[in-house]
Amino acid sequence: MDKQSLTDPMPVTTPASTFSIEPVSGSSTLRGRLPLRRFLQRQPVSPADLCMPLLVHENEDAADSVVPTVSLQRLSVEVRELRRMGIGSVKIFCGGSVRDDRACEAASPDNLMNRAIATAKEAAQDMAVMTENCLCSYTHAGNCFLTNADGVFDYEGTLTLLSEQAVQQADAGADIVGPAAMIDGVAASTRQALNQSGHRDVGIMPHVIFTSRLYDGYRRAMNAVPARGNRRAFQIHPSCPEQAVALARDFLAEGADMLLLEPALHSLDVLVSLRQAAEVPLVPFSVSGEYAELTRNGTLKPSEYRAVLLERLTMFKRAGATTIITYAAKQAAGNLEAS
Repeated sequence: MDKQSLTDPMPVTTPASTFSIEPVSGSSTLRGRLPLRRFLQRQPVSPADLCMPLLVHENEDAADSVVPTVSLQRLSVEVRELRRMGIGSVKIFCGGSVRDDRACEAASPDNLMNRAIATAKEAAQDMAVMTENCLCSYTHAGNCFLTNADGVFDYEGTLTLLSEQAVQQADAGADIVGPAAMIDGVAASTRQALNQSGHRDVGIMPHVIFTSRLYDGYRRAMNAVPARGNRRAFQIHPSCPEQAVALARDFLAEGADMLLLEPALHSLDVLVSLRQAAEVPLVPFSVSGEYAELTRNGTLKPSEYRAVLLERLTMFKRAGATTIITYAAKQAAGNLEAS
């Protein structure tokens, strides 16, 4: 054997196309070959991981809304379609048709929320139904709390009414009630009321909310814009993630079973922190402003924002989400089914 034959590389006899080798000069071993990428790539999101928010109106859909809405008459059809697509849950929001200073309609057994809950459960009994447990759709001022005759926050009255509202929602068939008023003690009072009324198996998912303009589309669609003032005394400034983590821990200590974080994109650092610290379901809510940005206020076709949508959902799951609430749940589920 001569010297040249010892130094020359062995010839490659197998065509490169057999291994799907791509021109990847300098690429990582883990990413250079298509089969290896497929071997390592995860499919972290399934339709069952998604929750569709349903903004229910008494009669007609809100035609000018940037987010999808549905009438009570169409609700059962919508829920059955979501169930057929494999979507695991819905979160129901309803506007109050009757408003007064004491938000009396909030705890009425026959209000729109309770009828919507019953309709959804009848349409798909095995689908988890979440609610919003709040007063902003029932007070004249659009506030999430009650005030006394002097206009001062009525803490005890607010907790009592929110607890009554939660019990009525559970009676109607809700699987998870969602205290959204960001009031100290609301998880404890809700848990006590549910237990005393025979609903120990109904979950509580308080909202951990950052102040944001990303809720504007929802508020317009549901007529929930505060008539005066704002909710900054209750919600958390975006610069204070430590307050969100502390509040989440307080809610869990009070008996919360899971936590909702919103807006989803503004809560990623909190989601990661809580996932490392707490073994409970964590549910980011991609709110109306995020949906508007994704779809360019509804002007894009689903095929035009599909890739970004799936990337975001993957990011939320990677950060620790158990379930993701998104107005694009149907579009995402359709693409996940196809893939």
